[in-house]
Amino acid sequence: MSFRTLLVATVTAALSLLPVAGATAQRSGLISRTKLDNGLEVVVAENPAVPLATVLVAVRNGAFTQDSAEAGLAHLYEHLLFHSFRRDPSAFGYEVSKLNGRYNGTTNHEVVTYFVVVPSKHVDSGIKLLGRLLEDAHFSNGDLKDERPVVLDELQRDESDPEGLLARQVDRALWGESWPRKDVGGDSVSLQGITPEQLKQTYARFYVPNNAALIVTGDVTPDRVLAAARHHFGDWKRGADPFADRPIPPVSPRAGSAAILLGKDVLDVTIVVALQGPSVRTDPAATYAADALFEVFNDPGSPFQRRLVDAGPFQSVTGHYLTLDHTGPIELRAKTTPAHAQEALLKLLDELDNLDMLDSVTDEDLAIAKKRREVTTALTVEQTAMVAPQLALWWSSAGMDYYLTYDDRMNAQTLDSLRQFARAYVAGRPRVIGVLGAPTVVDALAAWLRAGARKTTP
Repeated sequence: MSFRTLLVATVTAALSLLPVAGATAQRSGLISRTKLDNGLEVVVAENPAVPLATVLVAVRNGAFTQDSAEAGLAHLYEHLLFHSFRRDPSAFGYEVSKLNGRYNGTTNHEVVTYFVVVPSKHVDSGIKLLGRLLEDAHFSNGDLKDERPVVLDELQRDESDPEGLLARQVDRALWGESWPRKDVGGDSVSLQGITPEQLKQTYARFYVPNNAALIVTGDVTPDRVLAAARHHFGDWKRGADPFADRPIPPVSPRAGSAAILLGKDVLDVTIVVALQGPSVRTDPAATYAADALFEVFNDPGSPFQRRLVDAGPFQSVTGHYLTLDHTGPIELRAKTTPAHAQEALLKLLDELDNLDMLDSVTDEDLAIAKKRREVTTALTVEQTAMVAPQLALWWSSAGMDYYLTYDDRMNAQTLDSLRQFARAYVAGRPRVIGVLGAPTVVDALAAWLRAGARKTTP
């Protein structure tokens, strides 16, 4: 799950930050799991290195639960829940400050989180505070009037950035009819149409303990956390399965390829190639192979980097796959110069069309990627505040069992596994190509593409 670097504090971060696989419970013995009678899952990851604790509640909500009229609803709700605490916008922040802590909320494709980071001696109070936040939600027209402009401003800031605008246009094209269920931020039209009644319905349907997890990490013990969880979350009433009468429809597959050329006042040329990848539910084996392949692809000494960057037209090129329950995206993102735009696009597309060949990739490349993964894992685990949001992403999209066996599964990947993934999801598959460059560069590239002056088709 190339969920790499975490913490999803804004919509932009939610779209780009991906959790790294942490040390598994089987290896470290420091993760415990319990389910309360009301269905709330309690996950505790011990790390006494620093006297801090992160207390997080994760809810299976997010973009994937939205229909066409609800894009951005999950993110707006996240903002409003803090805002409505005790019917006082500043009340939650004040309570956290009394604990010498900090707080935040995140909205992602398949999970929404609320968390506080506090000195570990205040972990019980942190659990109590989040329990009150989740169990006593109230919304008014005034709350919505206050917070909607904040979310719209975030959206406008993202779209004012050329890179962000390119990413959004490519994503919209990639997902087609399924775009509302991938659109974390929403748009001005959908956000303006959201009503207090929709917010109340979201709370009633999704914010139930049997659709949530309490995740506590840091200098804590499972017994202490579990006792506090039972005390402060035990009365949270179990609800109906949110998806029983409203199942999530399958993602619409792309029938063909498309290209988006965006002319803006920029110096370099950005090339993005996006494809629909596997679902962890329907093809879990491919998700491990995807992560392993892009670990090799991104390694500075890999054959891919040598061909495309060291001896090629690119300044940089990276690839990743985002593990999701409901079809994760595959994305290649590269930088080149205006003079090399045509050559770079040709080389990248040729590389992708032949990715299943794994040209010059060896078992040694897999071994090097494994070593780098182990180092990254060790560094991530040391950042105690990062672990809880990572676990939330894994819990919601892939499940904790997937997380706990991730390292073993990754270590079992072979070159044949990588070839099978590339053949099924990348080589010759429908894709969306996005190019951002100066208007003159984009116009020339568009004319070149229209003239058919390329060796491969988008």
